[in-house]
Amino acid sequence: MKMRYISITVIVAVMLLVAVGGYVLPQVRQDVPARVVMDNSGGRVIFTHQAHAQDYGFECADCHHDNIGQEQPLACGSCHPSTFDAKFRAGHQKAFPNEEACMRCHSEVPEGPLAAEDKPDTENIPTRADAFHGQCMSCHEQSGGPYGKDSCYACHAR
Repeated sequence: MKMRYISITVIVAVMLLVAVGGYVLPQVRQDVPARVVMDNSGGRVIFTHQAHAQDYGFECADCHHDNIGQEQPLACGSCHPSTFDAKFRAGHQKAFPNEEACMRCHSEVPEGPLAAEDKPDTENIPTRADAFHGQCMSCHEQSGGPYGKDSCYACHAR
């Protein structure tokens, strides 16, 4: 009986050490995320980011505009929100690393509330859904990926 308890104790101790080690050791950051999950009203899209970048040979700039002076590209929603509502207008500047990014949409770096004539024309800036559909669908059409009205569920989960 005693040997049985010793082996169980050793197994539990090893499992505890592995669990503590997994918690304490820092996670290794991936250069290219394996996938990106996008929740939306059309059904969650699980984008195979790593496959597109490594297996299909796309460069970062093929999809992302540029990295505006930082190592990693900005999140798409920083510039392309689901809607240009008051919440986006009030907080979007926090998503950018520097003032250089402001010049994408503004003629000069905004200081305080903007007059109506100084605000960007959001009619010409695609929302996140329009940007993704324009980018993804045009690439799929050119490269032979799922494309067309009947292909929504190739990307969107039901």
